[in-house]
Amino acid sequence: MSHETPDGTLVDRLARPALPLDLLAVVCYAVVSLLLLSQPGVYGTPLGVAVGLPLVLFAPGYALVSLLFPGATPDDAASGRTLTEVRQHGLVGTERAALGFGVSVAAIPILGVAIAASPWSLTPATVLLSVAGLSTGLAVLAAVRRLRRPADRRFALPVRSWFDRARRALSTGSPLDRALNVGLAIAVVAAFAAVGYAVAAPGDSQHFTSVALLSQDDTGELVAEDYPRNFTRGESRPLVVQLTNHEGRRTSYSVVVELQRVEQAADGGPKVLEDRKLATFTPTVGAGERWRTTHEVTPTMTGEDLRLVYLVYKGEPPANPSADNAYRHVHVWVDVTA
Repeated sequence: MSHETPDGTLVDRLARPALPLDLLAVVCYAVVSLLLLSQPGVYGTPLGVAVGLPLVLFAPGYALVSLLFPGATPDDAASGRTLTEVRQHGLVGTERAALGFGVSVAAIPILGVAIAASPWSLTPATVLLSVAGLSTGLAVLAAVRRLRRPADRRFALPVRSWFDRARRALSTGSPLDRALNVGLAIAVVAAFAAVGYAVAAPGDSQHFTSVALLSQDDTGELVAEDYPRNFTRGESRPLVVQLTNHEGRRTSYSVVVELQRVEQAADGGPKVLEDRKLATFTPTVGAGERWRTTHEVTPTMTGEDLRLVYLVYKGEPPANPSADNAYRHVHVWVDVTA
């Protein structure tokens, strides 16, 4: 009759070198974070930043380092090693973590260039999908290479050592010492959580909406230049207006389009002499999302140096929209002939 000892339970199974827990965690995190960031209203929020940063700045680099260095080195032999010894025996956990950040920072710009050179456009969705796919693929290859090494020469997380240290800290010493150990652990976790929240949660100055006008160049790409300048009254020319929501929440907007005849006021600013409302748009944009529409501009008055202005408001616009009371505004100068 066999008896399973306490050490032959979950801790023993997790500590087996045949189980690459670190690489399994990378794959799971890449998949879960990609699914989470794909949900509406998550990208661009503090939660999205907290989830996305480790995926972009750590996961691909750690997986690549694990692929290049599948072996293990005892922590007490980590100092004073030559490059040949590192290649033969591998890296310790702290070295892997540090290199994971460094390699990720170096690899992300290269990945961005590769995406830009591909048929796909460089968008947050394509970047996240590429990073998650790269991290998963490298982690799988690293696991295969690691499992091909002898069991005593594979890198594995020191789960048993961590568990033994925690058990000793909680089972030895006076009740006061044990309470202090638990309190210290809670304080460390709380400190990391506070720092993470401070980094991920944007302040009030970081909540904003950007507005842009775009035109189509000769290749069909949308660019923020070469806007149509000359119009004929009653005839339409396209102009693309774009809003990007960085408010951290789903927001309803009103975009009022006006054609204005202006002159320079005594204080040096523009003074509106006459205005004509051309259109109003009322989009609702999710957090971190972008809204774009093509506006067929049809002028209804003539003149030189008329101001075509797009006034952006949160919610309903006021009775008399103007650049002074708009939340955001953008304009171009146009000439309209009869």
